[in-house]
Amino acid sequence: MSNQIKLSFPHHQIEIWADLLTEKAPITCKAIWEILETPLQVSCKHAMYTGKELSIQLPQERCDTTPLHEVAPENQTCFPAVGDLLFTYMPPYAWNGIPAPIYDLGCFYGQDCRTFFPMGWVPGNRFAVIRQEDLEAFALMGAKAIQEGQQTIILQRA
Repeated sequence: MSNQIKLSFPHHQIEIWADLLTEKAPITCKAIWEILETPLQVSCKHAMYTGKELSIQLPQERCDTTPLHEVAPENQTCFPAVGDLLFTYMPPYAWNGIPAPIYDLGCFYGQDCRTFFPMGWVPGNRFAVIRQEDLEAFALMGAKAIQEGQQTIILQRA
């Protein structure tokens, strides 16, 4: 397993690299690596409650047979720093009565973020960090998500 994943925004020709925190979140990193055996193209949107965050809902069919389904707590935080990537699992009916599980990849691009939701504090597993040299481009994508709405993102192994 490599120590990096790439987040690409194809409509804006932006590529961002994140370093996996394999020693601090080994189970989460291994599971993310597993689901990215094939690159994943999905939409991301700006979060509503947590601050400067791009939220990616990972598809259930890629996650439900991995350790991401009811993942063990690892390197958890409720106060992500700029560049942190957090994984959070919410079981069926936990979020607003939605009957499907939620596999959320939170990508934090600004300061003063917190993982406080309508149901209270929900810590996430901090499993990767955006490289310092990519933070400015990542913040630009956060601004685009606010201004333009959902963005296409490709997640892949690097």
